[in-house]
Amino acid sequence: MDQEEILRQKAIQLHFQGFTATEIAEQLQKTRQWVYKWLKRYAQTDNKNWFVNESFVPKTINSKIDEGLQNLIIEIRNRLSGLPYAQKGAISILYELERLGVRPPSLATINRILSRNNLIRKSKVERKKQTEYPDHFFNVQQMDLIGPKYLKGGFRFYFFNIIDTANHNAGVYPILNKSAESIAPCLIDFWRNYQMPDFLQMDNELSFRGSNRYPRGLGLLMRVALSNGVSPVFIPPAEPWRNGIIEKFNNNVLKYFYDTQTFKSIDELNQRSKEFSVFHNENHRYSSQGNRTPNQLVRLMADKNTLDKDIDLSNKIFIESGRIFFIRFIRSDLKLRILDGIFDMNPALKYSYVIAEIILDKYLLAVTQNNFTYQVYPFPMSLP
Repeated sequence: MDQEEILRQKAIQLHFQGFTATEIAEQLQKTRQWVYKWLKRYAQTDNKNWFVNESFVPKTINSKIDEGLQNLIIEIRNRLSGLPYAQKGAISILYELERLGVRPPSLATINRILSRNNLIRKSKVERKKQTEYPDHFFNVQQMDLIGPKYLKGGFRFYFFNIIDTANHNAGVYPILNKSAESIAPCLIDFWRNYQMPDFLQMDNELSFRGSNRYPRGLGLLMRVALSNGVSPVFIPPAEPWRNGIIEKFNNNVLKYFYDTQTFKSIDELNQRSKEFSVFHNENHRYSSQGNRTPNQLVRLMADKNTLDKDIDLSNKIFIESGRIFFIRFIRSDLKLRILDGIFDMNPALKYSYVIAEIILDKYLLAVTQNNFTYQVYPFPMSLP
């Protein structure tokens, strides 16, 4: 029995001991969607080996693919390429064959057919070698900005995008500028119609943080998040790949949406963006989640934590407590730079990543690595 199968059985044990899905996910270092999947598998079968991986080996193996099927695969690929928003890879072709009632060959076979017909382009993305990096945040949403972009006639705008890292449910919001006042209503809309995360991860964009003039004052987005129990997480400066899921989604927004059509007005762009978000969540399949769409995983969620209260953005949101996380790399000078503060670090942290956690109600900054606290500093913030 491998480690993964042991964790699946442990999840069921914890469930019967009264632990919630979130608590089980935290203990086992899995996503809540993973917990729901195996709870559902356990409940829907009498098989005592429910926790064992199902075999995906085909029952029969065809040594040669029928020419008519090959032509159909090429036809589907060309048709998908002509559709707005649609994915056109082997996975999408496989599901389209099933929809047509045609028994599909394996993904590898579909890819070979596409390759023989020069229908596959090699990715130009270079994978970066990563040092040990803190990745133990769970129930995370990533957000980012694209822009400036332009409508026909030169009208400038930005895209605010947000995505759940566990199931890739996402939202695309055109905004007139990248101020916190423009972003906050989009964040509220996503949380009201989908759900709130435990952690909201982002880069160090000024409108996300607040103000250079008052670096220890909480900006509007920080107040919206913290007042709803959501902890902001800032990735290291100049390392956008740490927000890899939203960066990939940004590319898809441009590739499948913005670059495929011309928009005549901001109203048209807003409507089409909503349509693209709906299409993505219902149709885009991710290999990282078993080739399932975001909505397929969302339907398995039993306790969505949606925003169910009104937020008046015209009044200042008061904050009494909460935590803000900064992930930072400690270089040879052994200095940690957070907002307007510079702190000396333990030599053991040289050339490594740390988590700098601001504990608002304690006015403290705690520096940790691998769940071990190395240093604690006084760190007053402007909360009112």
